[in-house]
Amino acid sequence: MGIREELLKETNMKKINRKGFTLVEVLAVLAIVGIVLTMIFSLLFYGFNIFTMTSAEYQVQSGTRLALQQTDRLVRYSTAIFAVPDVTYLDPEWSYIGTNSDHTEIINYKWDATSQTHIEEIMAGPYPDVTFNIGFTKQNNLSTDNSLKLYFETYAADGTTKRYNILSGYEALNALQVINYGTESHPATALAYRNETASYENYKVIVNIAMVLDTSGSMAWDLTGHSIDDGSSTLSRLTILETQAAALVDNFSSNSNSDVSINISLVPFESIAPTPSIFYDIKNANQKTAIKTAIENLDTNGTTNTGDGLRRAFYQLQTKQTADTASATVDTIIKNYTIILVDGDTNTHSMSNSSSRVCTVWKTNGTCKTYKTVWTTPQYYTDSSTVPSCQFTARQTSCPLGYVRGDDGNTTANNYVALMGANLSDPDFATNYVVSFASNVSASQITYIADSTATPTERIYYATDADSLGLSFTEIQMSITNELWRFLGPRLSASSN
Repeated sequence: MGIREELLKETNMKKINRKGFTLVEVLAVLAIVGIVLTMIFSLLFYGFNIFTMTSAEYQVQSGTRLALQQTDRLVRYSTAIFAVPDVTYLDPEWSYIGTNSDHTEIINYKWDATSQTHIEEIMAGPYPDVTFNIGFTKQNNLSTDNSLKLYFETYAADGTTKRYNILSGYEALNALQVINYGTESHPATALAYRNETASYENYKVIVNIAMVLDTSGSMAWDLTGHSIDDGSSTLSRLTILETQAAALVDNFSSNSNSDVSINISLVPFESIAPTPSIFYDIKNANQKTAIKTAIENLDTNGTTNTGDGLRRAFYQLQTKQTADTASATVDTIIKNYTIILVDGDTNTHSMSNSSSRVCTVWKTNGTCKTYKTVWTTPQYYTDSSTVPSCQFTARQTSCPLGYVRGDDGNTTANNYVALMGANLSDPDFATNYVVSFASNVSASQITYIADSTATPTERIYYATDADSLGLSFTEIQMSITNELWRFLGPRLSASSN
């Protein structure tokens, strides 16, 4: 090949090189670069997310454990500890550990003696998408030994749940009393404690409960308001009531705190309220059996005189409180309760009247020959004794004591409910619960009974079957039990040492 040909070849190659990359080649290169970059950034973001998640989880764990350690110290060196339903009580002189309303923070509601208020100290939280729960375990919830196990739980938005237990200090070393008022169905969710230097005297609590039970004729019906045929397996309202009332007695009797006395009296009512039962000490095995037998022996009859049931309940509680007060010490607290159950509207009330003798024919010597008995207009009966089964009618006005069906609708009967309910409306005397059983009771009637006895909405229950009645009784029992913890705490006074 000559020089000319070589130069020509070199020139042609330079022309070829000036063409550069084709569009396809450029796109292919960009695609490859994009894939590589995507993989690199994905790894970077994944690593960053893992770091962020790990950091957030570590923050939750470390914060929760720190709160647990703080609680551990409070538990170990408190003088009195109660696991309680929630922090809404916030009683003076007691501090609380619980969650805020949306469970995003664990807070120490610390009592400040100077300002006489609770100061909120955040122990853990808030963390994004994390909520808290506080739980307790105790071998015997109502025993007064000084052991208590506490744990915190965290709930993440993805459904992850973690539990943090106190690993040491299960015993409250200085506590004179440690009680868990939670149950499986109503767990305690807050801790009440106090830790001042103090001497100790424990309160004694006497609980008196009047069960005001409707035993009118309709309690022999089934839950739909129909009579029960002979041989039918359908349960009557009274049978269901007897079963659930007996279970309520069992639940109350399970309280093993020796500082608590629980006494129950049966106050059945129909056209009248016959003599109530004694107050049975249901923590005594023999008396518990006796009241359950009395419950089994309840029978149905007559109309519905709710006012008379309230009248008898008031005098029962008043008499019992007077007797308790006579033997009480300064450390005794007496708490009265009523459980008022009705299955129909009130239609009867109790009355009393008096008579006088008027001379209608005189003798010539000035003495009376013929007398006529004149009866006064009947008045509501408000005394404490039993009303006999004497029914006032238009033709019979000679009952000194008796009852009358409402002759102007149920207005007169309800007026009697209001009059007698007022005796129970003082919250310092009694706490009341109203239960509507079956579907025969009008909402206005329940409201009327509740208003007459100053019973708030949260203590009104509507039961239409056996399960709902059982649940109502259980909630009432827990409500009473949960209230008692405030009175069962040790009385602490400044130490003289």
